[in-house]
Amino acid sequence: MLREALNLWKDKMSGHIDARDTERATLLSWPDKPKIQVDGDPTPYEHDKLIFAEYLQDRKVEAYFEIGQYMEGEEAKGSVTGVLTNGVEYESGAPYEQVPRSSLQGVIVIPSPLKVGDRLIVSRTTGQRYYVHGKDVGLNGG
Repeated sequence: MLREALNLWKDKMSGHIDARDTERATLLSWPDKPKIQVDGDPTPYEHDKLIFAEYLQDRKVEAYFEIGQYMEGEEAKGSVTGVLTNGVEYESGAPYEQVPRSSLQGVIVIPSPLKVGDRLIVSRTTGQRYYVHGKDVGLNGG
């Protein structure tokens, strides 16, 4: 029974990254051909040896919005409703009461939070590759 419990624990922990498995690095170039310098390593790691968490990269979201506008006295009122390609619905303002109505379709770009010089939290994976988890904000929160 103890052996089964240990095997179950090993299975659960096999993909787990412990805080002791993380290292610190500095971002040397970004976003074209990213490069990091891991603390204590003599040479930087090039883009082909790096994997960045998705939220650290520029993200593009397709969106479709309908705009309704009406006049209330001399003041323009309106609303915006839309659906992003990931299914998230967006609504703002009072509901429209009359036409004209128009629509906008486009791409919303969510920029990467990274910039050259940022301190990073990384972990070594197989084949001398590094997974970049995020920014190291340190003790002062900055």
